Amino acid sequence: MRHGKTMPAIAGGTPFRAITLALSLSLTLALCACNTTDALTPQVDVGGGMQPSNPVTQADTERMASSQQPAYRSNAYAGSSNYGNDQFPEPPSRNRRGPQNSLEAQARAIEAGNESQVASAPLDPLPGTAPASTETPANNPPQTQSAPMQANLPPTRANTTAETIRFLPIIGAPVQAVTPLSRQLGMRARAAGLTIKSSGDNSSEHILKGYLSAFPDGGGITVVYVWDILDSGGNRLNRIQGQQKVPGGGTDPWASVPAATMETIAGETIDAYMEWRHAQPG
Repeated sequence: MRHGKTMPAIAGGTPFRAITLALSLSLTLALCACNTTDALTPQVDVGGGMQPSNPVTQADTERMASSQQPAYRSNAYAGSSNYGNDQFPEPPSRNRRGPQNSLEAQARAIEAGNESQVASAPLDPLPGTAPASTETPANNPPQTQSAPMQANLPPTRANTTAETIRFLPIIGAPVQAVTPLSRQLGMRARAAGLTIKSSGDNSSEHILKGYLSAFPDGGGITVVYVWDILDSGGNRLNRIQGQQKVPGGGTDPWASVPAATMETIAGETIDAYMEWRHAQPG
């Protein structure tokens, strides 16, 4: 008769099988979870070594997919001062109305250096003023001028700062208003015998700095303009002020201002400047 130890029978085979099944299921779920996390863990290169970022779970992806991205509006007035809202500024013609309905208000705006969000480009030279081409046709021999013809030519005037002027970018008006204004300023200034320097040329005798504003006024639109006449060092010598009123309305006052009104402002500006200039001693 063989003697030996025997394993005691486990009471009831069902609990043992249930425990085994539970352990197998837990192990399977753990392996699946590891595979999902590894697949959704992006690798980022930080400091030259690959380091895993925080795991991205399925709940994270669903939350990111269902979230709405915020809408951003581009700043059309970059590089200029803000009007009430630093992120989304509005054009000065819509927000800056009340204090601008007088000439003194415009003058204070210029003295305070209140730069508008709209500034024009420097005045362009008039079309057709470029020097004539010096190219000679290939089939024709070059023409030579005789000495008597050269003697009759008027002497060339020395390039001095006398009767020279330059315009700083015009502040406060949109492009559609500045274009006819700038064109007429150039024509009237040249017709008056002035030489227009570029806006960055410090050799001009005088500088004109202009600020314009349009706002609803009664049943129409009033355009107020202020020009400071500065010397070459930026010191103010005189001030030109005026206004024009046109019929119109709507949310954008400048949309009611025709090109003819801006040309009238240009003519009044040059006339006032020349009147002041001729009154100066010397």
